[in-house]
Parts: sequence; structure tokens; C-alpha cells
Amino acid sequence: MIIRICRRCFRGLFKSIKGPSITHSVLFGICGGLVYYGSYYFYRFLKITYFDTQHVSNESRRRYMEKQMLFYNDFGYDLSMKYIGKSNKYRNQKKTNMITFKDI
Repeated sequence: MIIRICRRCFRGLFKSIKGPSITHSVLFGICGGLVYYGSYYFYRFLKITYFDTQHVSNESRRRYMEKQMLFYNDFGYDLSMKYIGKSNKYRNQKKTNMITFKDI
């Protein structure tokens, strides 16, 4: 009984899908696209999960950049200390001594 009802309801749909028609072409295109993009995304998943080596080169570049940054920070600190040391050499030491604070 249920099978008869299903057959009656879907008879028109099955007839349009059965032969070459616009509905047949549209459904074939939709299913083909889903299969194609599904397989493409599955391929990308496998490639990124198991065969990706790009992160190795990115980490190497990141480590090199961090070493450069540390070197230039230390270099800048050394330059500023030399500048302060040279400028203190020519100052009057009596004027640069700390003033002792007394209670007011």
C-alpha cells in the first residue's frame, strides 16, 4: 500500500529523470559537482594533514626573524649605552651628582 502511494507520487519524477531531459541534466550536474568538490576537499584534507611541509619552512623563517630581532635589540642597547657613556665623560661631575633630599 505504501509502496503504491510512493510510486504514484514519484512516477512523474522518475519519468523525467529516466530519459534525457532538463531535470536529468540538472540533477546530474548537481551530483557531479558534489562528488567533484567532495573529492577535492578530501584530497586537500589528506594533503594538509599528512603531506604538508610548508610549516617547516615557515617555522625556520620565524626563528631566523626572532634571532635577527634579538640581535638588533642588543645592538641598539649597546649603541645607546656607548652614547650615554661618552656623553657622561664630558659632563661636569659636580653638577651631575645626586642631591641629597632633606626633610622640609
